[in-house]
Order: sequence, then structure tokens, then C-alpha cells
Amino acid sequence: MAPTVLVDVPEGAEAAREEIFGPVVTVESFTDEEEAVRRANDVPFGLSASVWTENARRSHDIAARLDFGTVWVNSHLVPAGEVPWGGFKGSGYGRDLSVYALDDYARTKHVMHNHAR
Repeated sequence: MAPTVLVDVPEGAEAAREEIFGPVVTVESFTDEEEAVRRANDVPFGLSASVWTENARRSHDIAARLDFGTVWVNSHLVPAGEVPWGGFKGSGYGRDLSVYALDDYARTKHVMHNHAR
């Protein structure tokens, strides 16, 4: 599939709500930051997102409010082996990469012994 840019995508459109695993990007317009965050989070999936801004404070604030397993700032799809990779909501289970990936293969148990008895 050739890289595809979908423009003027209306709120709630299937292309904006589904995970499209291909070279596809949707371009949507919004009136303010609150609407942008609300629309981004109003999807059944949460694998990844990106925030594009020159304002560092805004980038941290918006990234914290986005309900996605990975949020890049001023980049997109830059995986790093030392940090966890995985989604929220309907975007999979667990984490790949980093030490967090080991959680899928282990069970942690806490056993406390009272040696006074």
C-alpha cells in the first residue's frame, strides 16, 4: 500500500477510531487543546500517539493526559529497547522490550515470615 494521507477526517470517522497498521495518517482539525485530547482519547485503542509542539511544558501536559501506552514528542515510531512498548485499552496486553517484558513470564509472590514464633 502506498503511503496515504486522509484529510478533513470528521470526528468519529472509522479511519480515526481504528488502528490502521499501514502507512496511513489522518489529518483532523480541532478548535482547542481540550478538544484535541478528548478526541484522541475517545477511541477504543491506545497503542501510541505523538504530540508536535515547540512548547516543552505543553508537550508534557498533553502527553500525560493522552491515554496511550507510548507517546512521542516531536517524533513518531521511534522504539527504544530500554523502555517498555505496549498499548492501553484494546491495544494488546503487557509490554514488549525493557525489563517490563519479563512480567509476562513471571509471577511475583511476597512471603513474609515471622521468626518470633
